[in-house]
Amino acid sequence: MNMETFLHSGIAALVPVYENGQGNVTQLITSDGGEHLIPKTVKTVLKRVARTYGADLSALRKNYGKAVNRKNYVPIPLSSSLILIPVKFRERPLSENDGTVGYLSYYEIRDISEEGASSRVTLSSGKELKILLAKATFMEYIKDAKLIAGLYEERHKTGNHRISEDKLAYGEKEHLREELVKLLLQILAKGGGF
Repeated sequence: MNMETFLHSGIAALVPVYENGQGNVTQLITSDGGEHLIPKTVKTVLKRVARTYGADLSALRKNYGKAVNRKNYVPIPLSSSLILIPVKFRERPLSENDGTVGYLSYYEIRDISEEGASSRVTLSSGKELKILLAKATFMEYIKDAKLIAGLYEERHKTGNHRISEDKLAYGEKEHLREELVKLLLQILAKGGGF
């Protein structure tokens, strides 16, 4: 599996599916709506995508989880154009290790409609996916992703396209981060969504 090819095409979603003769695999959907079955679990595919970006998934979840006050279902920023939102795609896996969670690219989401306790997400390509989250819950995940997108951009913003060393003391950084999160949450609450 050559992740560079998929990254070049753009990743829209990583969906856990069962395929006859292959078992639990990942359906990778690209930005153009292309569907590719990868004979690996979503967890493995996500690790490979992160490795291609040189990213530490555990550190990203921990650091950005603090910013949105969440330990689970933390959106994962891998680049300025790829933030993956974890969502539940299936109710009961056949095996304990199969998992229920897949990922949607924040920048590929175009519309969300409610279907009872579930939602239907329309991607930029027009492809629709059913997720097992209420629309209100998913909107909270989108707000978290929007906040994380801003924080990611701020952390990686530079004057000369270089990452500059942060000269603030640890306590000052924590205070500024808390103030920024409060301010962004106020803005999001007044703005009413994405």
